[in-house]
Amino acid sequence: MSSSSAFQQSLRRLKPEKRLKGLEYRDHTHLRFLSDLKPPLPKLLLDTTVYIDALQGKLPVNMEIALRTGSLWHSTVTEAELAALAGLLDPAHPDTGSVIARIGASIELRPAHRILTPDRETWREAGILAGLLARLQRYGKSEQRKALNDALIFLTAARHGCVVLTRNVLDFDLLMQLDARGQAAFY
Repeated sequence: MSSSSAFQQSLRRLKPEKRLKGLEYRDHTHLRFLSDLKPPLPKLLLDTTVYIDALQGKLPVNMEIALRTGSLWHSTVTEAELAALAGLLDPAHPDTGSVIARIGASIELRPAHRILTPDRETWREAGILAGLLARLQRYGKSEQRKALNDALIFLTAARHGCVVLTRNVLDFDLLMQLDARGQAAFY
């Protein structure tokens, strides 16, 4: 299949031209939270928020249990988001070295057989979803970049039969409204 026809297929499936009004956030009672999941837990693709909260010692207790007992998967997108901190953090700050070391250790602990990388189709459809989300919600430039990363994580999870585990309720609620293939569980 040519990339042009694959692009047209993505457009037909996502139908960006049919979406004209901004999305409303759903009430939390309509969303799935980690506490709602019953064993055995689904395959969980961890969002960047999980790593950040773990590095800062801010994970809720029920999260730590899920992280010890669940089938956990990792994304190259979250790795890039964490790695970006090595360039963003102030090198003159006294804590920067130790923070970068902890980020590096977190990345190195990821089992290679549990790392998922977005393929060409996922990148293409994430671009469409992120653009759609940015247009509907009137995102600024920084929100647009973040939307692309979230869409990449979301669609990679869907492609591999995973549920995204995140505390980012707002963005992943909107992504689920735009593409019912994906799922997220919140904490």
